[in-house]
Amino acid sequence: MIMIFRLVTLFLLSANVLAHVKPVFRPVVLWHGLGDSCCNPDSMGYLQDLIKSSLPDVYVHSIMIGKDEEADKKAGFFGNANNEVADVCEKLKADENLQLGFNAIGFSQGGQFLRAYVERCNDPPVYNLITFGSQHQGIADIPKCQDGDFLCTVMRSIAARGAYSGYVRERVIPAQYYKDPFRLDLYKERSIFLPDVNNELEEKNPLYKTNLASLNLFVMIKFTEEATVEPPESSWFGYYNEDGDILSLFDMPIYKEDWLGLRQLNETNRLVFQECEGKHMHIPENYFREIIESYLSEPLGSYLAIQN
Repeated sequence: MIMIFRLVTLFLLSANVLAHVKPVFRPVVLWHGLGDSCCNPDSMGYLQDLIKSSLPDVYVHSIMIGKDEEADKKAGFFGNANNEVADVCEKLKADENLQLGFNAIGFSQGGQFLRAYVERCNDPPVYNLITFGSQHQGIADIPKCQDGDFLCTVMRSIAARGAYSGYVRERVIPAQYYKDPFRLDLYKERSIFLPDVNNELEEKNPLYKTNLASLNLFVMIKFTEEATVEPPESSWFGYYNEDGDILSLFDMPIYKEDWLGLRQLNETNRLVFQECEGKHMHIPENYFREIIESYLSEPLGSYLAIQN
């Protein structure tokens, strides 16, 4: 009888322990877009809450450039994208919560900046990279401003001097991924960010291809009513040719010659093209929850939740 009691007790204890085993999820890193900040309660803060409510105890790091939210928002308009990516490389490497790797979501220009992180650093490594409405092949026009957006208005007035002029190209962030399809030689010669990160220069960087091809998944999301990114197909690496026609990623040298590992990703079913219904950065809650479930919810392991 004593043995039976012990076995029953052991079974009950085991069942109780199993009932309190919780999954451990990969941390998530977010990088906001132009005109936004790391912790805006109506955007990044709201999305952080959705992630945390769906993935209990998950660690979320929302990237902030500068000392506070005001500086962070300004850094989206003015600065040097190369320096900002380098700064983020240092910050993410120093975050002990990210040391085993993380999933990353980039919104608008934050998407190509996180891709630059993967290509140039990737330490700690990104598992799944998800980009919403990002300008992967650049933009043919500097984004227009909403009424009353002072920083954006100043940015556009400066950019009007010429995106490739020495003053503008070093100071205006959107100018650093502006791509004139009719002056590609000038773009490659003078643009300080996108030609390099897209491996469009004559001397290719093999590290960029190795690092991007190491992703588990690269998910690119385009908005169905996109009017901010010109052309909208840039979110899927499409762009204008010199005749003004849109070419898909698959028709371009970046894919055919596999400068970045995109073809390698696609041929191994790790490159994902998705559409989100709506305008630029208007993300329905149900759609974002689907993204969380599909691409962020794979557990790293589990732990025992101790009950007092």
